[in-house]
Amino acid sequence: MWPLRLDIFLWITVLALKKITESILVVIALFYIVLVVDIYINTEKLSKVDSSLNTFCQNIASNPNFTKGPVIFRVDKGTLVYRLNPYFNSGGLAGYSPFFVFPHHRTVILAEEVLKGGSLTIIVSHELGHIQGGLKHLGPVKEMEQYANNFAVKVIKTQPKKEPQLQ
Repeated sequence: MWPLRLDIFLWITVLALKKITESILVVIALFYIVLVVDIYINTEKLSKVDSSLNTFCQNIASNPNFTKGPVIFRVDKGTLVYRLNPYFNSGGLAGYSPFFVFPHHRTVILAEEVLKGGSLTIIVSHELGHIQGGLKHLGPVKEMEQYANNFAVKVIKTQPKKEPQLQ
């Protein structure tokens, strides 16, 4: 009688662990879908917002230090990442490159406020650094940010153009 109860206990335990694992995977998949859909719904291509700024950003992305290919620049119009940032980060969110969400795409998402300021070269170069580093530099935030900062310095040193006049 005892071995039968142990078998039932083990069977229930394995079944419970299987269901927990399935539930976690479903939540991760749903979170990913929500994040992707949110980015597409709540951003707009920079080329549609301001074509001269898009051309300026594309010129930065064509820097020989950046070897990952063409980049799409988008303007944040209220994504979850942007709206939730104050709860996780003390500083403002000027831009981000969701390379962890779109590892095969090279997308930089800029806050609308950045388009009005004078630090577009720095922010775009920094975000290109995140794309250039990619998933191999995914790790502690401090190290990822340092890599992106160092990359931005290399790009800015070889970038001859000044910031465009804002419209």
